[in-house]
Amino acid sequence: MKLFGFELAWAAAAFDAVLPEGTALPHGIARMNPARFFADVVASSPLEQSLGLRATLWIVALAPLWLLRRPRTIRDIAPDDRRRVLERLLASPVYAVRQLVVAFKAMGSMLYAQSPEARAAMTTPRDPSFAAAPAASGAESLVTIRASAKAPEEGDAHGHAAE
Repeated sequence: MKLFGFELAWAAAAFDAVLPEGTALPHGIARMNPARFFADVVASSPLEQSLGLRATLWIVALAPLWLLRRPRTIRDIAPDDRRRVLERLLASPVYAVRQLVVAFKAMGSMLYAQSPEARAAMTTPRDPSFAAAPAASGAESLVTIRASAKAPEEGDAHGHAAE
């Protein structure tokens, strides 16, 4: 399933709201062509998943119509408004909407984690005192985890948790 040009523009704008330029990270996601990444995932996914991904994009893209009460798509609003729209979608009372938007953001994060600069920034401690802090020692720093001595009863669906 191939995305239309306007859907690619929506995807680029929406992902830019997730990981924009000018944050503590080394760069925004826009330079990584997130719309093409999303289109490739949609095209290579089975029909049901690609329909779900496309529906997610449409929900995000058309959300300004009812959340901001403006006749605009995600692409046509200011970056701050895009961020606000995504935040409001994540706070939606509708569970499916919240989860679809979380999945959309996760897709952007999967792409972003492929950037060597971003990976380096995410794995390098920024605060020198954090790296030099001595590890806690002694009994107060230990956490004891014990398995239940009771054997799981037959038919107990959570018996594996006690092993």
